[in-house]
Amino acid sequence: MSTDERLPEGAATLAMRRCALQALYQLDAGQSDDVALVGTLRDDGEHEETPANDIERGMALAALVWEFRNEADREIATLAREWPPHRQPLVDRNLLRMGWYELRQSGEPPRKVLHDAVELAKEFGTADSGKFVNGVLDKVLNGPAAADAGAAGAAEAG
Repeated sequence: MSTDERLPEGAATLAMRRCALQALYQLDAGQSDDVALVGTLRDDGEHEETPANDIERGMALAALVWEFRNEADREIATLAREWPPHRQPLVDRNLLRMGWYELRQSGEPPRKVLHDAVELAKEFGTADSGKFVNGVLDKVLNGPAAADAGAAGAAEAG
């Protein structure tokens, strides 16, 4: 898929992003290095059946995120210096890549992008993944100074 291609039209859904995360996990874990071959989704029975459109759009999102992963990793490394991408858990790393892509390259509503990334981090990540993903993506959205000021204000209020 070339960088000229965009996601099929329509509002992004949590189910679509869940599919994209699963595909990105497969790519990043080395289970496949070909985006076209990735996408065998495992139905764990926890979620209602995913609509075919969400699967298709999720795979398209994963392909675009994978294409831009090096650019995303470079910026994320500057925003999370103590936890550069190579030290992050697979789930966190790929949620950050996906969030970065959507915030930088798509017209998706930023609040929805952050909300869904945090929800998926809580669902698939570690106990701290939701906070970590939220903090880094907030820096992507607002810049490091805004996130640091918000954290300082929260510390003073607490």
